[in-house]
Amino acid sequence: MHRIFYCLLISFVIVGTSYSQDLFELQSIKFDGNHNISSSTLKSIIYSKETPWWFWKFLNSFTSLGAAPEYFDSTSIPLDLEALEQYYNANGFFKVKFSYNFEVDTTDKEVKLLYHINESDPSTYRYFKLLGLEKIPQNYKKDMEEEVFQDTTDTYVQDEIQVNINESVNTLLNNGWMNGRFDSTIVLSDTSINKVDMDIFYFPGRRYVIDTILTDLKGEGVPYVKKELLQKLTDIKAGEYYNAEKIRRSQVRLFRTGLFDAISLNGSVKDTSGTLVPMLLAGTIGKMNELSPEFIINNQQNGFNVGLGATYIRKNFLGEARKFTVSTSFGIQDIFQADFSNLIKRFSWRDTTLLGYVDSRITIEQPYLLSKPIFATWETYATINKQRSFNATIYGSKLTFNYELPEYTLVNRLSTYYNVEVSNEVYRTNNDSLSRKLISVIGADIGRTTTDNILFPTKGYVISLQVESANMLPYLISKVGDYKYNGSLFYKTLLQSAGYTALWANKDYIMAGKLKLGHLQAYYGGFSGVPLNRTYYAGGSNSVRGWRSNQLVPDRPLGVVNINDSTNRIKGGSFIFESSIEFRYRFWESFGITLFTDYGNTFASWKVFRWDQVALAAGIGFRYFTSIAPFRLDFGWRVYDPYDKKYITQKPFWKNFEFHFGIGEAF
Repeated sequence: MHRIFYCLLISFVIVGTSYSQDLFELQSIKFDGNHNISSSTLKSIIYSKETPWWFWKFLNSFTSLGAAPEYFDSTSIPLDLEALEQYYNANGFFKVKFSYNFEVDTTDKEVKLLYHINESDPSTYRYFKLLGLEKIPQNYKKDMEEEVFQDTTDTYVQDEIQVNINESVNTLLNNGWMNGRFDSTIVLSDTSINKVDMDIFYFPGRRYVIDTILTDLKGEGVPYVKKELLQKLTDIKAGEYYNAEKIRRSQVRLFRTGLFDAISLNGSVKDTSGTLVPMLLAGTIGKMNELSPEFIINNQQNGFNVGLGATYIRKNFLGEARKFTVSTSFGIQDIFQADFSNLIKRFSWRDTTLLGYVDSRITIEQPYLLSKPIFATWETYATINKQRSFNATIYGSKLTFNYELPEYTLVNRLSTYYNVEVSNEVYRTNNDSLSRKLISVIGADIGRTTTDNILFPTKGYVISLQVESANMLPYLISKVGDYKYNGSLFYKTLLQSAGYTALWANKDYIMAGKLKLGHLQAYYGGFSGVPLNRTYYAGGSNSVRGWRSNQLVPDRPLGVVNINDSTNRIKGGSFIFESSIEFRYRFWESFGITLFTDYGNTFASWKVFRWDQVALAAGIGFRYFTSIAPFRLDFGWRVYDPYDKKYITQKPFWKNFEFHFGIGEAF
């Protein structure tokens, strides 16, 4: 009360002075004594706000953009103090003390506000009690305790505990307790010894068993899809316990068939009988045939591509929810670098005025292979790829198996595949010489994703490992058939990871990092037998952004003669090292700005890796966020060029950068 009275008294004093008729902008808000929580985080949780930069105020003065001035209001100080105390308490600081003062500049009509903080020592955990679980089997209760309990040396953090509690509730939801929920928490703080005791209350409710699957379907495609097929695709059987995670995966599986315009799969609470609950599958089934034109924008081959295409889709092809797709498309690569003025005059197969690709594919997708949660795809394709130093005609077939995995496991993404491909490569820098390669590839891709948002991740990480073995099968057949195999045997590995963390509580400021490591080893037949599209390239909108798409390759890869040189780099490397660090700031919901540093390159071998051969770029990017994906424009400068060993200060500034337009974040 004394603090509030004091604040009100000050406000009356200010009002009563000679400058009371004017508004004073809050020029700065500062904190001292905050050793454990950053000032930026504290600014984000209080009610008082600093006045924006002069440019934003100027822009706002005549448009709806920018930001209006922020004025000092002493009545917000008690609210600030309360918000600060709650935030510190939520992070284990129960003995924190606050004071403040402010300076008034009557000449410039500005106020500077300063909060003094005495944090004291944080509290750690002493014990946990999970209450309300008396009727839960001991093994499930033990699992929930392991998910909630923290080390007794850890500082109490309310948000971390809440995340752990939510995970423990999933144990209930995935083992029959359909209505299981967290009820409340009592936190007892012993400030004399800085310890916290926690009583966590749950309401598990009744444990339910699946009774049957009811359907409520509408739409013009209903006559062409059997209800029994949809029930089979859910993989939910009568007599098993209600499992929220399994139901979620079933709903995703049904949606991936393409049959539904809208779908939901939930327990029908109103139809429960005792411990039995029926599942209700409700949805709208659309047309079985679709023909659609496409305007294509993508980032294939690390370059911004624009093109046109057309796709025909037949749903429930030959039953079993198969999807049959025929598509064709073409794309112009690095469209902003294309020389359209000379396009018509001299366009030819050898001409490099326009680069890009033409692609045609036939695909069959099977959502539930062999009555197992396996999504199978068979694809036959033909692609013409026109690049600056080579043309490649590629055709082949690929069979892929995607395995459904629970979300909260060490590995939650797994796919295996077999790919047969023929590549005809014409090297324009080597008298149009032709190289034809046939490869047979067995591969696997495993990974884990924990990010909280696809479009603008603020926490979590993505990690994946791709492993391929090429031509082992035809080599073994040659041994059985007693003839010489003339191709190359090689293996390929690619490790990619990215992490994201919010710098402050409002999650508008994000630090993001990426690491990419790849190795290719030809152990029979030499590197010259490896197709171009299987080697590693760097540079482009999703790579080192100071260089154009696929511009960073070795001068002379091992085993390649008269193809790559210092001016014509065609074939990629057998080793890639690439990394990026980004600071991302999102404002006004739909706009963002990014500062980034990229570094990396490809090498003839990991044995010849040298730090003075690593390209370094830095730059700035702008984002516009939509409900589909963010659109981005990045400007990257070459800070260090490994090919001429020159730094940015040794080259013309405006002739030493590239700009890239892309869809989605760079990683």
